[in-house]
Amino acid sequence: MSLELRSYRIRVRRLLGAITILTVVFICAWFATSDVLTLGYTMTVPVFVILSFVIEDARIENHRSGALWIETAVSGAAAAGVGYLGYCLWMLGY
Repeated sequence: MSLELRSYRIRVRRLLGAITILTVVFICAWFATSDVLTLGYTMTVPVFVILSFVIEDARIENHRSGALWIETAVSGAAAAGVGYLGYCLWMLGY
């Protein structure tokens, strides 16, 4: 089963596998640290790597100009959002 969005075909099974991997990494990082700020910053790397893999794997056209930079920017923005979420939760006292 897959979802098609313009020039991307998102495979649901691989997406669920990526979410499972992120969940396991999050739980392991959560047990390793008690600080939400550190947890948020620790999760930025796995989020970036897994999103980059899922987006790259979903691309139908292999040689689109500029697609790599857009995909990297989306993955980087999501990873930065995770780090910022950890910072905001830390500022709130969690």
